[in-house]
Amino acid sequence: MTHIIATLFPVFVIIGLGFLLAKRQFLSRLFINELNRFVYWVCLPSLIMHTLANAGNLPAGTTSIWFIFIAASTGVLGLSFVFARLLGLKRWQYGTFMQSSFRGNLAFIGIPVLVYAMRDHDREVVASVVAQAIFVFVPTMVYYNVMSVVVLVASQESDLRRNLSRAIRSIVTNPLILAALTGILLYALPFNLPVPANNALEFVGRMAGPAALICVGGGMAFVSMEGRYRSASFASALKVFAVPLFAYFLTLPFDFSGSTVLILMVFSATPTAVASYVMAKEMHGDEAMASGGIVLSTLFSILSLGIVVGLF
Repeated sequence: MTHIIATLFPVFVIIGLGFLLAKRQFLSRLFINELNRFVYWVCLPSLIMHTLANAGNLPAGTTSIWFIFIAASTGVLGLSFVFARLLGLKRWQYGTFMQSSFRGNLAFIGIPVLVYAMRDHDREVVASVVAQAIFVFVPTMVYYNVMSVVVLVASQESDLRRNLSRAIRSIVTNPLILAALTGILLYALPFNLPVPANNALEFVGRMAGPAALICVGGGMAFVSMEGRYRSASFASALKVFAVPLFAYFLTLPFDFSGSTVLILMVFSATPTAVASYVMAKEMHGDEAMASGGIVLSTLFSILSLGIVVGLF
């Protein structure tokens, strides 16, 4: 219990701090938006490139847990379609509900939680775990974006070509995907980055965790659910409870290391990604439901991540 509290307390205190400062207008909506852009375009790409450039051999089980994670996410995605029909949602709301049910906040929540969870281990061990997490994270980003496009476009009755072209453009210009591809290239090169460049990437990347959590909390202060409590609650429960449950049962036939299972389960138990709101807004989804999914799943994830850290 002490380790659970010690791991999650800093994460959610920083989220709460961001929420409180934004709610009190100490941090403005403009500042939160600009900080979010800074984290999204600079800090996280630096963390990804530095980690991949300095990674050792691909840890055993990485490919397997990625397939398990994708299988669990896809299974819940299909289940969310059933729930959307049972809840009597309108067609244009389906995509938003489904996206909120499967798209996790791996970058802003998952990676910081992993770093805190491994804080008592040697630096080399932590670096290896983060590297493995990013090797899982990279193709998952592509999967998330592609599947979000599919469900949101399929929910729309008009302007299909325009929505699709805009979404494809956002995928190919996604800074996290571009940083991951660059990091893989640096990983494959037969020589190391110059020390000054490597140190600069590491220094900037260290800001990603705390700054990202401030963004999550600050963003929650400015969202409104507008009567979407029921649908947002179901989407949130599917995301933080159903995905890790599916993932856990899929791991049973395998003999993974403890750190490998920890990565899979932390990623599975993360709340709905903040990017889901941006995508829903850009593609004419239900903004209020997307906001509610982010807020409620973040609150629910205190329990889901606590269980995961305690067990794994």
